[in-house]
Amino acid sequence: MYYSVPRIYHTKKPFDIIDITDDIKQYITESGGRNGLCSIFTRHTTAVIKINEAEDGFRNDLRQWCNKNVSLDEVYKHNDLEHRDPKTMCENKEECLNGHSHIRAMLMGNTSETIPVQDGELLLGRWQRVLLFELDHAREREIIFSYIWDEK
Repeated sequence: MYYSVPRIYHTKKPFDIIDITDDIKQYITESGGRNGLCSIFTRHTTAVIKINEAEDGFRNDLRQWCNKNVSLDEVYKHNDLEHRDPKTMCENKEECLNGHSHIRAMLMGNTSETIPVQDGELLLGRWQRVLLFELDHAREREIIFSYIWDEK
C-alpha cells in the first residue's frame, strides 16, 4: 500500500530548525500500515531534512559552523541579478539573494530521509529526530510524507 500527504510548516526565522518527528509518528499511525518505509521530502532547494539530535548545543554549533563557513556577507554569483538566469528569478528580488542558502543546503545534504517502520513504529535510534532545517528566510515550506508498506 502507498499513502502520501503534503504537510505545511511555517518557519519563523533564518536557520530555523523544526523537529517534525512527532508529526511523522502520527502520520504513520493514521496510515494504518505496520511494516514498511516512510520517506520525508522537502520540495525546496534552500531547506533540508536531516536525522540528528534535537539538542540545543548541536543546533547552536551547526548555526555557528554555517555562519563561519558559508557567511551571509560573502559575495555570491547567484545573487548577481544582472547575470542570473531569468528562469530562476524570484518574484521578489530580495528573495533571490540567497546564494548562501543554496550552498548550505548542498553541504548539509538531503532533501529527504527514508526511515524503516516496524510494527507501526519508526525505527529511529534513541536520540534520533527528524529535523527540518530552514536555510533561507522565514516562509511556508511544503514537506511530503510518503509511506509504503506491506499489507501482511
